[in-house]
Amino acid sequence: MTTPLPKFDAPPVIETVLSAQFARLERFSNAHGGWFWKNYLNKDWVDVQPAPRLEDQFELFGDEIKWGPPGGGIRIVPGVEPERLQIRRSDEEGMIQVQDSRFVYNWRKQNAGYPSYEKVLTEFQDKFAAFERFVKDAELGALDLNQWEVTYVNHIDRGGLWDTFSDWTKIFPRFNVPATEDVRDFNPEDFRGEWRLIIGDNRGRLYISMNRGRAGSEKGAEVIRLQLTARGPVNIEKNLDLWAGFELGHAAIVRYFTAMTSPVAHKYWKRRI
Repeated sequence: MTTPLPKFDAPPVIETVLSAQFARLERFSNAHGGWFWKNYLNKDWVDVQPAPRLEDQFELFGDEIKWGPPGGGIRIVPGVEPERLQIRRSDEEGMIQVQDSRFVYNWRKQNAGYPSYEKVLTEFQDKFAAFERFVKDAELGALDLNQWEVTYVNHIDRGGLWDTFSDWTKIFPRFNVPATEDVRDFNPEDFRGEWRLIIGDNRGRLYISMNRGRAGSEKGAEVIRLQLTARGPVNIEKNLDLWAGFELGHAAIVRYFTAMTSPVAHKYWKRRI
């Protein structure tokens, strides 16, 4: 029997992102993105803005990994590539992003609390189905899915669980500053860390980054910013379609987030499972 995932009534999550990557639609253009916005989304989606396209990501394992010179290779692109279009909902909580190889749905916290992963997933499924209809109607070719991705961004505000850098261990029990008894005249001020972990039997990777910063702008509230991204290949041979990938990534993020944080923090975030 599978152990239920931990659940929190007041988690520190401020953004959740679900992303489907697919083989490039060669004829996709910025005009197609506008066509999708105007004809396949309702009037709640009120604004569209261009943004630089996201580079394709591929999680490789074992012999698949090809090591090359620092900086990577050069990719020759014929003509001008289409941009990524960001389509915003009127409440500012929802955002859809489309480009020739990606469909992304973002939930971004505004005034209300986190609606739950299940509701974000349902919204993704509804809008992705609309995108699939659009691709078929526009005769752009089949969506050949190759990568799934789930991201959670958390802001842990100063003044709640922590006030100074030394309080971080109250939230992250295994977090510590390298020191010896011979070094006393130093006061820790900041920290930036990144970790990369393989999920299961090469089913995906979990990326974790943590740093101290400010929310929104230089004058924003001081926070610990903790981001967890799970990403992996769509692999039918391993029973990993897009939806199974999302399930795997979500579970990896929730379980690892819970394992790396303290019971004190869990109580503060109102854990109920």
